[in-house]
This record gives sequence, structure tokens and C-alpha cells, in this order.
Amino acid sequence: MNDTSFAALYCAYRKIDQGDYDKAVLSETLYPHAKWVAPLVRALWPRHFVADHDFVEAVGKLRRFREFFNESEDFAHHPDNAGFLRSTLNLRISSRRMRRLVREVLHPELSGLDKAQDQSVAPFNAEPEKDAAGSSEQDSGSGAA
Repeated sequence: MNDTSFAALYCAYRKIDQGDYDKAVLSETLYPHAKWVAPLVRALWPRHFVADHDFVEAVGKLRRFREFFNESEDFAHHPDNAGFLRSTLNLRISSRRMRRLVREVLHPELSGLDKAQDQSVAPFNAEPEKDAAGSSEQDSGSGAA
């Protein structure tokens, strides 16, 4: 078990100062279109990103990936995580982006794996086996009797 927090690992991984953690993670996990309008939203509604900052801070304290899901649930039910701008226009952090980032930093050995390479789920083979086609004709009774 790793006793180093996600924030410390992230800062080492990205080679940044601890003081830049919040801003860097927020920037990396915002929806792409939200990055463009975030300065305007901050100017008009200073409390708009409170839920996001709380989420980033809570994730920074994590030491195990499995704890992320509790923080994600807390973020989803945060009192400041509501409204048209957040729920409809997605001017907020992406939980999926955050999950990928946490997994990448806490488990670098798994980074770069796509779903096909991930051995946590049995792969589905869409191509039928050659022998299976011949046996299905015999089993269906379509052959001559």
C-alpha cells in the first residue's frame, strides 16, 4: 500500500510545486469547452467552482484508487454542484477525466491500457470460430436426414 497522497504523487509526476496542485488538476480535469469560459464564469459567479475545488482537494488526500469512488459520489451530491451551467452546459470538472487521472498517477503501470488490453474483463470475440459455423449447421437440423 502506498502511503503517499495523490497530490504529492501528482506533483512529482507532473514536476510541479505542491502550491500549483489545485490549479493544475482543475485545469486538467475540466471539460474542454469549460476551460475557455472558466475565467468569465469565475468573474461573474465567484462560487461557481467551489464544488470542483472541494473535489480536487478531497482527491488530493487519497492514497488508494478504490477510495476515489466515495469522493466521486460526494462530488455528485455536493450542494454547490447543481444548476444549469453545471448540469446542462458541463461547466465543471469531468468525473471521468478525474478518475482516469487518479488511476494514471496512483497506478502508472496501468496507464496506456485501453479497454481491449485491460485484463480485468474477459475479452469478447466478435468473430465466430470456423469450427463453430460447421457445428451449428449440424445442430440446427438443416442438413439432409
